[in-house]
Amino acid sequence: MDFSDLIALKIKELMAEKNITTYKLQDLSGVYNSTIALFLTRQTKTIRLENLLYLCEALDTNLSEFFADERFMNAEAHWEKKKKKEK
Repeated sequence: MDFSDLIALKIKELMAEKNITTYKLQDLSGVYNSTIALFLTRQTKTIRLENLLYLCEALDTNLSEFFADERFMNAEAHWEKKKKKEK
């Protein structure tokens, strides 16, 4: 599983555990609902580390606990290099 996909999955799991919607997570974290929703639906593949920190705090965890999940040990990042425009 891609590293970014795993982060989204972990956030969704924590939200389900605490019965928190994206709107409630926005209230608790200060991260815009649209930012959260776009990441969780995988319409955007990146999340700022600062926003992840805010989400973790709102979900009553910290980055160490968040990434302590064994699944992160085998996660891979898949980078797509952008092609340079030909002149």
